[in-house]
Amino acid sequence: MKGYVIVATGIYIELAELLARSIKFTQTINSVALITDDYKGNVFDHVIRSNSSNVMEIRTQIYDLSPFEETVSLDADMVFLNNVDHWWDHLSKFDLLITDKVKDYRGNIVTVPYRNTFIKNDLPNCYSAFTYFKKNNDNLLFFNTIKEIVKNWEDWTDLYTPLNKQKHPSLDLAMSIAAKHLSITQKIFTKLPYPTFTHMKTECQNWPFLTGSWQQYLALNANNSTIELGNYIQDGILHYVDKDIGKKLLHLF
Repeated sequence: MKGYVIVATGIYIELAELLARSIKFTQTINSVALITDDYKGNVFDHVIRSNSSNVMEIRTQIYDLSPFEETVSLDADMVFLNNVDHWWDHLSKFDLLITDKVKDYRGNIVTVPYRNTFIKNDLPNCYSAFTYFKKNNDNLLFFNTIKEIVKNWEDWTDLYTPLNKQKHPSLDLAMSIAAKHLSITQKIFTKLPYPTFTHMKTECQNWPFLTGSWQQYLALNANNSTIELGNYIQDGILHYVDKDIGKKLLHLF
C-alpha cells in the first residue's frame, strides 16, 4: 500500500488538511495519513496519534508510525498542483529516496550556495520535505539513527558539523548526517529531475537580498487550483513555507 504521511500539530493541522485536499484533488494515488498529538476532523484516510506533542520528536517517528509499505513523507506547508502519480514508478526502484534538488519560483533548480552547514562540512544535500521510503531493515536502521542524532544533537553535530554548527535540530540535517554516517549517500538520490518541489524559502530565489519573507517581493494570485507567483504559474508541488500563506490558499481545494 502506498500513501503520503504528514506530521502536524497545532496551527499546522489546518495546513495539513489543505495539503491532503490538494492530494485528493490532483492525484490518483491519494491515501493520506496524519501523524499528530490530537485531531478531530475527517479529511485524512488515517490518523495516527503520537504520544509526543513535540513536532521534531514526532517527525523522527515517521517510519514507525506510517501505515504504508511505501511512504512519501511531506511537510505540512505544501500543496500539490499537478498529478505526479508517475513518480511512484521511479520511487519504487529505491528503498529510500530523498529530494536533493529543489526549484525556485521561476522553475529553475536552486544552485545558490546558502546551506553553509551542509557545504562546509561536505554533507549530502537532503531536503526532508519530500522523502520516500519502504518498510525494511535498512530503513529501520536509518530512522533509528535519526532518532539518536536528534536526541544527542550536540554530540553528533560536534562530530559531523565542526564548521558552521547548527544549534537547533532539523530533520534535513539529521537525515544528512545519518546518510553520511551509514555511508548510503550514493543510494538515496536520483539523477532524474524529480522528485522535487518549489521551495519558497527566500534564500532559494537567487535574489540579491536574503532577508524577510518572499511575500514582500512577490504578488500571489490563487484561483481555481492555480497559483501564480509574480508572473510565473506554479506547477508540481509548492512548498510555500510561510504558514500564513496556507490560509490564503484554503479556498483552492
